[in-house]
Amino acid sequence: MTQEFVPSEGKIRWSRQEDVKLTWIHPEQEFSHRLITKKLHGSSISFHITTYMPHFDVMVEGDGEHEVILYCMHGWSRQIIEETGEERIFKPGDAMYLPKNYRYRHIIGEAGLVIAVASNPSKEAGDM
Repeated sequence: MTQEFVPSEGKIRWSRQEDVKLTWIHPEQEFSHRLITKKLHGSSISFHITTYMPHFDVMVEGDGEHEVILYCMHGWSRQIIEETGEERIFKPGDAMYLPKNYRYRHIIGEAGLVIAVASNPSKEAGDM
C-alpha cells in the first residue's frame, strides 16, 4: 500500500520499503527503494536500500553532484578502481565513501548484493 508523504516539517518520520516506489537503476539487474528523501521527508540527504542481482557486472560513475556512502548488508561484490587498478572485496559490515566524481567496476557475487545508501544531496524515486 503506497502512502502519500508530506515533508516532515521537523517531525520524526518512518518509512517502509513497501510504501515507496521501486526505482530500477539497471532493468532486471539493480533496483533501489528511496526510503528517506527531500520530497518525502524534507531531508537534505536521502537513504536507500539497493539490491543487485547475482553476477551483474557494471561500470559505476559519479555524477559530479552527489556524495554517496554505501554500506554492505548482504552478499558481496568485487570493486576495481579503473584509474589505479586497486581492488576490494565489498562484504557485510564494509562501508565505502564515494566523492562526487569517481569511476569503478562493480562485479556482484553469486549471492547478489544488498546495500544501504546515503546520498547528499537527496536523490528521489526515479533518479539514477
